[in-house]
Amino acid sequence: MLSAILVGGLMMSCPAARDGGNQHVSNSTDVDMNSPTRPAPAPVDRDEEETGTDPDPSTLHLEARPGREVSVQTAGLEGFFAALSQLENGERTRVRVLHYGDSHTAADFFTTAVRRRLQTRFGDGGRGFISIGDPWPAYNPKDIEVHASGEWTPERILVAADPATLDGYYGLAGVTVSTRDPLARSTVRTVQDTGFGRRASVFDVFYMVQPGGGVFDVFVDGARKGSVNTDGDRRRTGFFKVTVEEGVHEFDVRNTGTAPLRFFGAAVENDGPGVVYDALGVNGGFFYTPHRWNEEELHVQMKRREPDLLVTMYGTNEVGSKVLKREDYREKVTLTMRRFLEGTDQSACLMIGPPDRVVTPDKEEQFAWIIEVQKEVAAEQGCAFVDLRELMGGPGGHEKWQAMSPPLAQTDGIHLTVPGYMSLGEQVAAQILEGYEQYRR
Repeated sequence: MLSAILVGGLMMSCPAARDGGNQHVSNSTDVDMNSPTRPAPAPVDRDEEETGTDPDPSTLHLEARPGREVSVQTAGLEGFFAALSQLENGERTRVRVLHYGDSHTAADFFTTAVRRRLQTRFGDGGRGFISIGDPWPAYNPKDIEVHASGEWTPERILVAADPATLDGYYGLAGVTVSTRDPLARSTVRTVQDTGFGRRASVFDVFYMVQPGGGVFDVFVDGARKGSVNTDGDRRRTGFFKVTVEEGVHEFDVRNTGTAPLRFFGAAVENDGPGVVYDALGVNGGFFYTPHRWNEEELHVQMKRREPDLLVTMYGTNEVGSKVLKREDYREKVTLTMRRFLEGTDQSACLMIGPPDRVVTPDKEEQFAWIIEVQKEVAAEQGCAFVDLRELMGGPGGHEKWQAMSPPLAQTDGIHLTVPGYMSLGEQVAAQILEGYEQYRR
């Protein structure tokens, strides 16, 4: 593993779903990131101990406004850079990234900015892993079109949930969807006008094998390509891969009866060469939420993806916790990172700290040590680290970004606007690319 740490900031031009749980509530609204003028609220998710109302919708623009620059030496990503070099030299066809996080990741704006920069430089390997079915209202991954009909039941872990209600089988992305509706159907289309994710040749479905499981069919462009029986003697992960001629395609997963079906998601890729960047965010996630996923099945699915880089981006929800202690948090972050890295065969890793958010004075110290703990664990695990709060100007950065024209942060005090997320993602990607060029030299 790599020992160097990326700290401080990067070259930076500074200036979601409703889901009920015992204590956590989150909301998300569909946003058209390709329209610079369409008014819409960006995703919102509240910490489980916070209350308040949703922010007012604001007009979102894609242009970020210039401001101060913060730069550091990039280091700690040599393993990822080696994979990119092999890709560029024609020695391999794909480089994959798994990016885990909370609502900042689930919104898929920050991750889209990074994905597009890497794919522009090294080739578009496909959209990557997405949820199928209906994981939450207005589920809207970028650079691909998804649609679900019929009745679907999502399942995921809420921090305050009764452990007796958790079976741990939440898969690669931490969320599953189940159905018994014989009319249930999930459609994935690669037709997009963004220029990214259009080409596809592989559709790899991740599903649960279970006693009494039902049967689903897979269609490509209206033609049935296979029928999958999910009945088995025990619960475990199953895979069904369809390979077709590369191009623009429509993939369908259709239920055929009333027996239970449960899906973890599907990966959409092409023949390459190119980068595949999986955005695996769940609203309301904490750094230790993945530690409550079934380890064996998580590792089976992670190894299926064969990632070259693991990215984590948590911390926002922890800032609001009234019970979290530093040493407990350090232990939980360490356990989660070990679980992730064991599942990825010790691939390169990048830990990204939380962006700034509005906090009361009594929470400032907690915010600081949350970032410090993540830096410490990154060093111990050989991961690079990026401090997004520092990129935003440190404490008080969120308020300053709210005051930008157009605003780069939302008035909820937690989330950014589309241009804010895109700006941060662009600059993180730019420094990754600069680090790669230094590696090549």
